[in-house]
Amino acid sequence: MLRAIGLFIWRFMVIFSFIVNIVLVVVLVVLGVLIFHIKSQVAQPLVAGLHSSFVGLDNATIDWTIPVRDSITLNTTIPLNTCTTVILNDNVPLVVNANIVLPGVGNLNNAQVNLSLPNGLPLPICLNIDVPINNLEVPVSLDVRAVIPLRETQLHDVAQNLRLLFEPLAVGLTNLPDDFGEAVTLVGDVLAGRANLLKENEYTVQPWPGYSMTAGVGYELINVPMPDTSRPLQTGIVPVGGIPFLDDDIRPELYENGNTPQQINQQAVQNMNAQNIPAYHYNGGLGEIIATVNGGQFVPQITTTDNNGNTTENTTQTDVGILPPDPNATPYVSPDLPIGGPVITPTPTPNPDQGILPPTGG
Repeated sequence: MLRAIGLFIWRFMVIFSFIVNIVLVVVLVVLGVLIFHIKSQVAQPLVAGLHSSFVGLDNATIDWTIPVRDSITLNTTIPLNTCTTVILNDNVPLVVNANIVLPGVGNLNNAQVNLSLPNGLPLPICLNIDVPINNLEVPVSLDVRAVIPLRETQLHDVAQNLRLLFEPLAVGLTNLPDDFGEAVTLVGDVLAGRANLLKENEYTVQPWPGYSMTAGVGYELINVPMPDTSRPLQTGIVPVGGIPFLDDDIRPELYENGNTPQQINQQAVQNMNAQNIPAYHYNGGLGEIIATVNGGQFVPQITTTDNNGNTTENTTQTDVGILPPDPNATPYVSPDLPIGGPVITPTPTPNPDQGILPPTGG
């Protein structure tokens, strides 16, 4: 009986192993036939679609015109000190006393003379007066156009980090073979040490096809640089990126001398703290402060002036967990890095750079 049971188990295992092997062979054959179809129709469109969308987001420009229709109330005093010419709009009669000398007659003292300044006579005058304005309603009708490249804002870092997450996969999938002939060539390159799945290709040159509407057309201030007093500071913080050993091929300059993006960011934060620049200016906390400026925890310093012209500064709450910046400190400006928010001068011509840096070394 034991011999029969053992023989049954042995036959079952042989038949089961044969069935499993047949199934695996069928699966491998199907995958071998469909692998290039899956690559070109599923994996590559999915990953490249995400990557190109983040490239397009970084290259996008907000172009919007804001209509302003309102009125403001003026309560002020305008000093007026100027010289001008006025035109009389009517005859102006004048009665003056004068001393008149008549030849052969003598002097006429305190004689009364009647004059008339004619209509239309120009009179030069000088004014030096204070003109009070009380409760004057001034209508405001403006169309304010805003052309804002997103790569010039903090959204650049977000788009860059998302791009770096998918760029190695998107570029690598694009360089994978599309048929068995290319697969044989790739195997030969791998054996010869020439394979580079992150090399530049047609996709890296133009990952985002463009936009359904233009930006900046007819905008006359496109070449006017941002005022230096309003230009944001470069902190030196760089996007963390995605897969480290692939990110090293895309951004080798960030990994020189054993560095990593995380170490660079820690040093950048230390440099900003050394300059007494509040963290909410670069860690994303400014939006919350602005949202609560009049009803939350953050209350800015208020300057008031009394009737004697004396100014006082006061706050209803100053403890918000943030040290005030030192007005005498020199802000830290980061070195120019290939990725990390370099200053870009706007130009009226399109920029073919779509945000992808080709890997070095072949």
